[in-house]
Amino acid sequence: MQLPRASVKMPTGFSFDVPDLLMLRAWADFHELRMAIDLDVCADGEEYEELLGIYDKNRAFRRWMIWRSCEGIMVQPAMGRRMLFDFMADALELMIPAGD
Repeated sequence: MQLPRASVKMPTGFSFDVPDLLMLRAWADFHELRMAIDLDVCADGEEYEELLGIYDKNRAFRRWMIWRSCEGIMVQPAMGRRMLFDFMADALELMIPAGD
């Protein structure tokens, strides 16, 4: 008897390197924002090993959603188009909150 072949779908988002997570956490603290890490997320039919959310400190409003794809660091603002970066530092430079 032959077992049916199951196709394995690669996740859309992969886990981050620890230095990138530490850099993002320090950046969020400095800008008085809150970072949340969601593990093994399935959203819109896509799978993510890690999905990072950057929130206002005392509210549930998510300003940015960040994940790592095979192309690079993806940043999705609450309003606007998704952006692609090679490095976390480049993404953080563009994400400086208004008023800072």
